[in-house]
Amino acid sequence: MTDAILINPKGFKLINDQTIPFGLLYTASFAIQEYKIAIIDQRVQKDWKKLLIQELKKTPLVAAVTCMTGPMIIDALELTKLVKEHSPTTKTVWGGIHPSLLPEQTIKNDNIDMVIVGEGEYTFHELLNALSGKKDINTIEGLWWKDKEGNIKQNNARREIKKLDEIPLLPYHLIDIEKHYIQIKEGRGNTRSLNVFTSRGCPHKCTYCYNLDFNKAYWRQMGTERAWEEIKHLVDKHKLKNIFILDDNFFVNTKRAKEIAEHIHNEKWDGFTWDVLGAQVSTLQGTDDDYLTYLKKTGCNSMMIGIETGSPRIMKLIKKAITVEQVLDVNKKLNKANIKPYYSFMCGFPSETPEDVAMTLDLLFRVKKENPQANVGTLKPVMIYPGTEIYRQALEQGWNAPKKLEEWADITWGNFKDIEYPWLTRETRKRMVHLYYYTLLLNSDHLYINSKLFYAGVSLLSPIAKWRLQKQNFSLPIESMAINFVQKNFM
Repeated sequence: MTDAILINPKGFKLINDQTIPFGLLYTASFAIQEYKIAIIDQRVQKDWKKLLIQELKKTPLVAAVTCMTGPMIIDALELTKLVKEHSPTTKTVWGGIHPSLLPEQTIKNDNIDMVIVGEGEYTFHELLNALSGKKDINTIEGLWWKDKEGNIKQNNARREIKKLDEIPLLPYHLIDIEKHYIQIKEGRGNTRSLNVFTSRGCPHKCTYCYNLDFNKAYWRQMGTERAWEEIKHLVDKHKLKNIFILDDNFFVNTKRAKEIAEHIHNEKWDGFTWDVLGAQVSTLQGTDDDYLTYLKKTGCNSMMIGIETGSPRIMKLIKKAITVEQVLDVNKKLNKANIKPYYSFMCGFPSETPEDVAMTLDLLFRVKKENPQANVGTLKPVMIYPGTEIYRQALEQGWNAPKKLEEWADITWGNFKDIEYPWLTRETRKRMVHLYYYTLLLNSDHLYINSKLFYAGVSLLSPIAKWRLQKQNFSLPIESMAINFVQKNFM
């Protein structure tokens, strides 16, 4: 018998997302000690529907779906309906960022029985206890549910893990980890990699980020030894040559980060490298050259760093807590240490002017010029997600936010020109879409399309894209429309 099914929806058609379904593994981490749990990942299992129906024949207590804002909602809803069709007695549960931030709107959907708000490790385990008759459902913190009459009930208290060291080693045996290997080819041969988390949250208060509400601008870390246990287990068991650390902000505690690097260095894994998703300019600016040089010596290859804007005024407005001067300083330091930075940029913030956008483009090209190995990513339109300060600002300015769960699926870059943010004219939105697609032409690897012919064509268009961006000339934007067509129809 299967007691619970945990499901990861796809969200995008062909995007090469092989990330380990950490949300599901963490959710199962305590419950697996008492209950039988199956994980189905729609992104990597072609026969997911057959597997799901097989598991539903066992009439599990729960089928839980994780979900983020955007297109993933459509797949999550289809999965939830499928559960109801094949096993009406199985409770459908939603968790993850979107339902945590809008639980009432989410649970109003007819096919959703329950919503877990915030971190689900304890709540999910206790929910299984309640459905097994071992616990009163009214006492479970972090849960919204419908009673027998369909009335919505809630316990507003949110459960969180106070000490991440309490979490057992993740139950990786629940997934086919072979399907989650990432093959890194960028100057490192064919290097097999997996992702890992060592902390949660971020202490900063950027107005566009969900962390402000979801994690209350609070950063929690695994201790050095617990983080190292997770990393070493994955590397040794799966003979990895790389680990990609997915923390929102890995370097909050620079001493701990260096201790983890020391563990990696002392292990003397031949040719091993490691990369970091979340790094903050102000933190790195506070480190010396010896610190970064040592990280490189231990195998640190790259860091992803949010810059977002080149306008000092907008930096202050969005509470980025950095300066352009710090960005340029860190860029030079990383170049000297031979650590590759991946920078992210956005535009479309409230009160942003064409001059502000021009400063962002200037900074985008400058960091690339001063550090040729830097990847400047794409200039993305800012998306207004629930739980952010900019979301509240948008509502105050009259934004007509989605009123139903399924309407949030349209909040995505591909639909940006049709999202009517009060401070942006339609013409401005169209221009921002061009900015996104032309910077995408400069970084076409972000499309995740496995076609040499496609990339050969894109390479011919890159010089045109650069000229258009520098001149801000988007007349007859044939190249932008072509990439838009590819992304909408093949991703």
